[in-house]
Amino acid sequence: MGGGDGRRIDAFVSYSRAADSRLAPSIQRGLTRLARKWYRIRALHVFRDQTDLSASHALGASIERALADARFFVLLASPAAAESKWVAKEIEFWQRNRTSDTFLIALTDGTIRWDDAAGDFDWSATDALPRSLSGYFEAEPLWQDLTWSRDADRLSLWHAGFRDAVATLAAPIHGSTKRDLDNAEVKEHRALLLVGALATALILTLAVSFGIQYWFATAERDRANANARDATVMSAIQRAQVELANAETGYDVRAYGRLMAARSLAGKPSVEGAAYDAALDAAYSRPNLLRVTEVDSGADSRAAMTVDGGRVAFGGKEQPTLWSPGTGRPSGPDLEAADTTDSRVLALAFSRDGKRLAAAYQTAVVLWDMASGKKINEFAKDRRTTASLALSPDGTTVAVAGGGLRIWDADSGRSLGEPLGVTGDRVVFSPDGRKLAFDALNNGGSEVHVRGLDAEGADEVVIPYPHDMISTIAFAPDGDSLAVGTEDGRLQLRDPDSGEAAGRAVSGHQGAIRAVAFAADGSRIATAGADRTIRQWNAQTGSPIGFPLTGHAGPVDFVAFSRDGSELVSLGEDATLRRWDARNALLRTGPDDASAPDALAVDPRGQKVAVGSREGVRVFDQETGAQVAALDLPQGARSLSYSPDGTSLLIVSADGLRLWEEGAEPRTVTLDSSVGPVAGAAFMPYGRQIVVGSYAGKLLFEDLDAKAAGTPSASIDITCAAGHLAVSKDGMQVAYACDDTGGVADAEAGKVRTFEAQDRVTALAISPDGRTLILGTLDGTVWRLEHGAEALVGVGVHRGAVHSVAYGPDGRWFASAGEDGSVVVHPHGAREISARIPAHTGPVEAVAFSRDGGRLISLGADKTARVWHTFRDPAGALCERITYNMSESDWKKWISDSFGYRDQCAGKPRAHG
Repeated sequence: MGGGDGRRIDAFVSYSRAADSRLAPSIQRGLTRLARKWYRIRALHVFRDQTDLSASHALGASIERALADARFFVLLASPAAAESKWVAKEIEFWQRNRTSDTFLIALTDGTIRWDDAAGDFDWSATDALPRSLSGYFEAEPLWQDLTWSRDADRLSLWHAGFRDAVATLAAPIHGSTKRDLDNAEVKEHRALLLVGALATALILTLAVSFGIQYWFATAERDRANANARDATVMSAIQRAQVELANAETGYDVRAYGRLMAARSLAGKPSVEGAAYDAALDAAYSRPNLLRVTEVDSGADSRAAMTVDGGRVAFGGKEQPTLWSPGTGRPSGPDLEAADTTDSRVLALAFSRDGKRLAAAYQTAVVLWDMASGKKINEFAKDRRTTASLALSPDGTTVAVAGGGLRIWDADSGRSLGEPLGVTGDRVVFSPDGRKLAFDALNNGGSEVHVRGLDAEGADEVVIPYPHDMISTIAFAPDGDSLAVGTEDGRLQLRDPDSGEAAGRAVSGHQGAIRAVAFAADGSRIATAGADRTIRQWNAQTGSPIGFPLTGHAGPVDFVAFSRDGSELVSLGEDATLRRWDARNALLRTGPDDASAPDALAVDPRGQKVAVGSREGVRVFDQETGAQVAALDLPQGARSLSYSPDGTSLLIVSADGLRLWEEGAEPRTVTLDSSVGPVAGAAFMPYGRQIVVGSYAGKLLFEDLDAKAAGTPSASIDITCAAGHLAVSKDGMQVAYACDDTGGVADAEAGKVRTFEAQDRVTALAISPDGRTLILGTLDGTVWRLEHGAEALVGVGVHRGAVHSVAYGPDGRWFASAGEDGSVVVHPHGAREISARIPAHTGPVEAVAFSRDGGRLISLGADKTARVWHTFRDPAGALCERITYNMSESDWKKWISDSFGYRDQCAGKPRAHG
C-alpha cells in the first residue's frame, strides 16, 4: 500500500499561508503517519513548501520540480487560497499536466457548492476555489469538510474527526479504500504492540537499574531550572520597578514588557504572586496612562489631531502618516506623495471637520483630502524657513510662520497679501477663522500679534513679553482668550481684543512650555513641556488639576484633548504617541484659605462626591470635577453618608445631625430628646433608616420621615460613644468603635460581639459578604477580624495613623488611607500589600469606591480629592497600554536567552527586531 519510498512525492499540499499556516502542518503529519509500517519512516512522502523548500533554492523552480514529481495534488481550499497567486500557479501547472482524478480538496474555510444542472461549481456561492477550476472536473468531486478544525484545540490522529478526514484524503493516494486503510492501520498497530511489548520488557529491565539515578538527576535538573526561571522572573520584576521608579527615564514600554514576561515565566504561586503585585503596582504608578504607541522611528514630534480625537497625523518621511490614538495603529488612507523633494514635514494642521490636512515642508505647502488621501493642492514653493502652520477652521486658508508670515488661499494656492516680515515661529487661527495670532522677536524679547485677516493691521493688538521668549500660542474654543506659553515655563491667558492679562500667570513646568491645548468646553487647559511632563490647569482659576503626567523620555511637543475632554493625546521627541485619561485627576475641594477636608461620601448613583470640612460640605460632579453645591455649616462636617438611592446626604456635625437633599437647604434631623448628643451616624442600606451612635452608649435605629424627623425602631446598648460606624451590605450587622474597643452588633438579634484593639481605632469597614471586619488604628496598622475568629490579625501598612478604610462593592479589594500621604490597595483575604499609591502631598483623610467599583476616590489634607481607576486585572491593564509584544531579540537581551520566547500579551503582534 502506498509509495512512501522517499524517491517520489506522493502528495503536494497547496494552501494559503495567511489562512492555513496552522492546519497545513497537521494535514502533512497526518498523511505521513496514517497506516505507516513500523519499519518505515513515513507512510507517504508529502510536500509542503514550509518544510521542503531550501532557502538557497529559487521558489518557482523548486515548486515546479515538486509538482512534476507528485502523484496527487491536495488543495486546502479557502477564500484566501482562492485569491493567492501562488496557489493559482500551482493549480494551473497541475491542470496542464494531470487529470482531475488526482486532484483532492479539503475545505478549510468559506463555501463550495456544486451545480448538478451546469455540471460545474456554482460560482455564485463558491468562494473557496479559484475560477480557473471551472470545467476541470467531469463530475462532482468529493471534498473533505475541515472548516470545523479552526476551532479545535489540537489536531492529531488521536482526534476522531481529524483522523477520519485524513483517512479520506489518504485512501486514493494509497490506492486503497478507507476501510482497507483502517484495517491496515489496525494490523500495523497490533504488530507494533507485539514488538513494543518485547521491547518494553527489555527496556524495563534496563530502566530499573538506571531509574533511581535518573530520577534524582532529573529532579535536581528540574530544581535548577525552576530556580533559574524564578531568578529570571525576579530580576525582570526588579528591573521593571527600577525603570518605573524614575519617571524621567520613560522606559515604561520596556518595563511593562518585562512584567508581562515575568508573569508568563512564573512557575510557582509565590513568584506568580510577586509578578501580579508588581503589575498592579505598575498600573497604579501611572494611573492616567491608557496606551503607549511607539511610532515610526523616522517620525518627529510634528503632529496634529482632529477635533473629535479619532485621528492623529504626525510628520514622517516624505509625507505624514495617520494613526488612531484609540488603537495605537495606523488609521486612514495612504496619502498621495507630494511633488516636493523635501523629506521632512515641518508643521501639520487639520481643518476643524477633519476632512483636510495641511503639511508644510521647507519648500512647499501640501493639502490632502482625508477621505481619499488624494492631494488637493501643492503651492508656496518659496524656499523660506517654515516653523509653524495653521489651517483655518473651514480649511480654505493656510498661514505659515517662520521666515516671515505668509497667507494663502488653500484651494487656488494664491497668496493673500504680501508676506509680513515678522521674525516669529508660531501662528494660529481663532476658532471663527477671522483672526490670526502670531509671535515676533523684539529687542531681545518677544511679542504676540493678534490681527484680523481682512484688515491691514489697523486693528492689530500687540502683547509684549520684553524679558522672555514665546514658545506656544493657542486660542480658547470660544475665541475670548488666548493662551501664551513661554520658555521659562509660564502660562498666561490674554484678552485677544485688548491684550490685557486674564487672571494670573501660572507656572509648573521646569523649562519651556512646548504645546498648549484647551478642552472643548474651555474649562481646562493642558500644557506639554520640555521637562517631559504634561499638566492640566483650571482655565478659570489657574489652579493645577492633577499631578503631572509622566512617562515621555524626552520633551513633549504636542498635546490635544479628545472632543469630550475625557482623554489627552501627546507626542514626544521619544517618538511615542501616548493616550491619557484626562479625568483621573485632582479636584480642588475648597479655596486656599479653607481648612483641610476630612469627610468623604460617594453618591451610590455614581454621579456626585461629597466632601466635608470645618466650613461645611461641598458636592462635586464625579466625572467633570465641577462643584455643584456648597453647604456652609457653622460647626462643619465630621462624617457624611448617602442614602441608598443617592437622593439624601446625612451630615454629622458637632452641633447635631442634618439631612440635605439636592436643591434644598440642609435640615436638622429631629431625634428623641433621650438620644442626647450624636457621636456618629450612617444610612442603613434600605429605605430612609439610619443608625445613630450616641454619647449615651447606644446604637439607635431611626426611620426618617419626609420632614427629617426620626422615629425610633430599635436600640442596642454598647456602653460607649460610637464615633466610627460601618454597616454591612445587607444591613444585618453594624460595626462600631470607641477609642480602642468596639464591636459588631447583630441588628436583627440585638446581640453584640465585642473586640479590643491594641491602639485607638481610627477607621473601620465591613466586607460586602459580612464575614470580615477591617480596622485601622493610630499606629498605622490594618487589622482583620474574620467571622468566627477570636483574634484580630494585623499588618503594619502606613507610617502614621490609618485615617480611612473602604471595601470595593464586589469585595475583591479594600483600600486604606493614611497619615503618610498614601493609599494602599489590598486584595481581600491576603495579608500582604498589593499596591501603594503616593496619592497626596499630605495626609489622606478618606478613601471610598464608586458604586461600580471602577473608581477609587481619595481625599487629601492638601485640599484635593483624586479619582483613580481600580485595576481588577493589572496584567490586562498593562497589556492595554502597549501596542506590541517585545521582539525576540529584545527577549534575549532584556529577559534571558536560556528560556524560549513567550508572547507577553495574547493577541498582540510581536515587534520587529
